[in-house]
Amino acid sequence: MNESNLPKRNATEWLASGKYFDYNKFQIFYINEGRGSNLLLLHGFPTSSWDYSKVFAGFSRFYNCFAIDFLGFGYSSKPEKHNYHIIEQTDIIESFIEKNALKRVKFVFHDYAVSVGQEILARHLDPKTKKYEIDGAVFLNGGLFPHLHRPTTTQKLLTIPYLGAFLAKLFNFKKFSKAFSEVFGPNTKPEERELASLWKIVTYPGNVKIGNRLLHYIKDRKQYADRWHKAIEQTEVPLLFINGESDPVSGKHLVDYLEKLKLKNARIIRWPEIGHYPQWENAKGSYEEIHKFFKSLQT
Repeated sequence: MNESNLPKRNATEWLASGKYFDYNKFQIFYINEGRGSNLLLLHGFPTSSWDYSKVFAGFSRFYNCFAIDFLGFGYSSKPEKHNYHIIEQTDIIESFIEKNALKRVKFVFHDYAVSVGQEILARHLDPKTKKYEIDGAVFLNGGLFPHLHRPTTTQKLLTIPYLGAFLAKLFNFKKFSKAFSEVFGPNTKPEERELASLWKIVTYPGNVKIGNRLLHYIKDRKQYADRWHKAIEQTEVPLLFINGESDPVSGKHLVDYLEKLKLKNARIIRWPEIGHYPQWENAKGSYEEIHKFFKSLQT
C-alpha cells in the first residue's frame, strides 16, 4: 500500500486514544470521537477495531463514532479459558449501547461482526427485544451464510479439538503474515510493518494466542443459520453490502448469492480487485460509499 494510505494513528496511538467499559468483570476497549448521529464500527477475526483506523477520522467528522474491540480481541480482555460465542458478543454491544443511552444507531459490520450484525437484526425484528432504533447497517465482507463460508486452511485446523489448541500456541508472526495476506486483493496486500502492528494487537498484551477459541463463531453460524438468514431477508433496516470480490473466504461467490435474494431495502457494491478488508484495502472508497449511504437515509 502507498505511504499516503497508511493509518493516521498507529496501533500505539490507537490504544492511547481509547477507553474501557466493564462487562461482567471484563474490560472492553473502545474509541469514541466526533459529534452527530451514533455510528458503531465492529471488526472481524482475528484483528480489532484498529481495522477502521484509516476511515475513523473521516467518519468522526460527521458522526459520534465508536470503534469497539470484541471480548478476546485487540485491547479488550482476553480470558484464555473463556467460551466465546456470538450471542455474548452481541450482548456486550447492546450493553454498551444501553450504558451510553444511544437511542438511534448506525452500524458497520465486518467479517466476525457480520454475525453479530445478523443477531442484532434478528433481535430488532422482535418488539420484545428491540431496545433502540437502527437507522442503517453496512456489511463488509463476512460469512453471512455458513454454506458459502470458505474458511482458510489455518482456520480449519484451529477448529479441530485439541489439535487447534496445540497449533494456536505454535502460531507465530510468519505464519500469521502468510495466512492473513492471502485474503487480500492482488494489488492491495498489507506491508510488513502493517502486519507487524496487526500481529502485536492480535497477541496483546503479551503473546496471547487464543485463536482456536475465538473461532467458535463458525459453529455459531451453523447453529443460528436459519435465524440469521431470516434476519437479513426480513429486516426493514436499510442495508448496504460492500464486497471485495477477490476475497477467497467471502468474496464473489457470496455476493453472487446475495444478489439473488429478495432483500427489502438493500444496495450492493462489488469491487473485483479488493479482498477481504475493504475498509483497509480501499479506505477512501469505503469511507465515501458508506458516508454517501448514510447521508441518503437522512429525512
